[in-house]
Amino acid sequence: MTLHTDRPNRIMSLPTVQIGTELAALLTDYLGDEEKGRGYDGLMRRAADHRVYDRVSRWRTASDPEPTTVAVVRKLLPVADRTHMANSLGWSLGALENQLTSALPKAVRDHARTLSCRLPRWHRL
Repeated sequence: MTLHTDRPNRIMSLPTVQIGTELAALLTDYLGDEEKGRGYDGLMRRAADHRVYDRVSRWRTASDPEPTTVAVVRKLLPVADRTHMANSLGWSLGALENQLTSALPKAVRDHARTLSCRLPRWHRL
């Protein structure tokens, strides 16, 4: 996301540290939700239903997962959940979806790593 200043050829980036942290915290909470049809399990189920499971499962093991598309974000996260996130952050739905293209793969990777840390050692081998 960029802001145009009063200079015609100059573009300044918005500070992403605080915004990224707030979005990362929302995604951590969302993926940790164990209610039926929600959270990490619900996201992976929707990935399988929409035939993007292979792409999403690669996020889990990538050191730096590649950004996805807005279309994939829309398939993985129900509109009610995206709307709730956008309202919580004070963003438009479109702005949130654009940020989720890079934030969601990283959140899935981070969540999968925390899951593997909880498994007994013999499950991780």
